[in-house]
Amino acid sequence: MLLNPVLLTNISQCSEDIRLLAEESVGIITEAINRYGVENIALAFNGGKDCTALLHLLHIALHKLNLQNAKVLTINIKIDEGFPEVNKFIEQSVELYKLKMVQMNGKIKPALFELKKDMPHISAVLMGTRSTDPYAATLRPFIPCDPGWPDLMRVNPILTWTYDQVWRFMRELKVPYCRLYDAGYTSLGNVRNTTPNPALLSENGETYRPAYCLTDGLQERAGRG
Repeated sequence: MLLNPVLLTNISQCSEDIRLLAEESVGIITEAINRYGVENIALAFNGGKDCTALLHLLHIALHKLNLQNAKVLTINIKIDEGFPEVNKFIEQSVELYKLKMVQMNGKIKPALFELKKDMPHISAVLMGTRSTDPYAATLRPFIPCDPGWPDLMRVNPILTWTYDQVWRFMRELKVPYCRLYDAGYTSLGNVRNTTPNPALLSENGETYRPAYCLTDGLQERAGRG
């Protein structure tokens, strides 16, 4: 999907259930900003649909707080053999949302230790985690990192959202997203372990329907190896 230069912030125009979800999530983000200060918060962003929705919710929250000129630190932990389309979308998002992005290589845990070492003032990280993600069923909106991890608060504003609700939110507010999702990808890893979702294969057997056409959210990771 091509980037839309107009970033909509009026969630009152959304469907009722999406509006209520968005208001709750914006409230969690606002609480995090009030607790820690906008300068002490980071956003984890890898170009996927969930953190893209979270990025836009953060954009809405900052506008509501009259902090639209604040540049929240954005962390991108690069994966080996990532999709060029994802990397391009991340670059476009940095420009569109005017992000202050730091890119790191390697696994999440050492990257967060590096972050905390280089920027010890960072106290919390906004995550696009949902409860249906692996190992996420027992998470809460505010939950410290596990023992042995950096001293950071994980903030999960979209924990209760479903796959369908993420897509409805983004489509109703015309949120820009990575174009791979229009080619049938529903969960993005790297080029070796990710293919278009077989549940979205068109009747002609040659093309795939967009990710937002998936009706069974439990099949979200069907294209992941």
